[in-house]
Amino acid sequence: MTPIPDDKRRAAAAQSEACVDIAAFADEISANAASLDERWRMAQWLIEQLRQQLFDADALRRAVATANSQFDAAGVANLKINLTAIRRAAIAGRRAAAPARLSAAAIQADKMLLSLLSPGGALDPRPALGAPVGGITGRFSLRGRGRG
Repeated sequence: MTPIPDDKRRAAAAQSEACVDIAAFADEISANAASLDERWRMAQWLIEQLRQQLFDADALRRAVATANSQFDAAGVANLKINLTAIRRAAIAGRRAAAPARLSAAAIQADKMLLSLLSPGGALDPRPALGAPVGGITGRFSLRGRGRG
């Protein structure tokens, strides 16, 4: 059965409309790719800025720690600065909410970044709040208590 000319025109119109839709979709995806490139560049810049701030903060922390040691040696411990209290007060505050859908790589990166801010994290020399610091004080047995 051969299609009639009207069916050919409809098929050609549908194909032309599909090509226009695909071209519009390609333009949208190209714009998304350009935005993604811009965001990756901004993320790289922010990470480098963060690194520089961490380097500067570490230099200041070492200077204050040295001064604290000198205050101890001079017998004026009341002049010492509590570095942990300063750090914890400085990083306290609201955090951005993670979107509902994140890739596994984004979740891992988010956890890594948050670990820098967490008490007991990479930048905190003391254990996390509520962490056991005295070790286990009671008797502990892997065998259980059923023997006897």
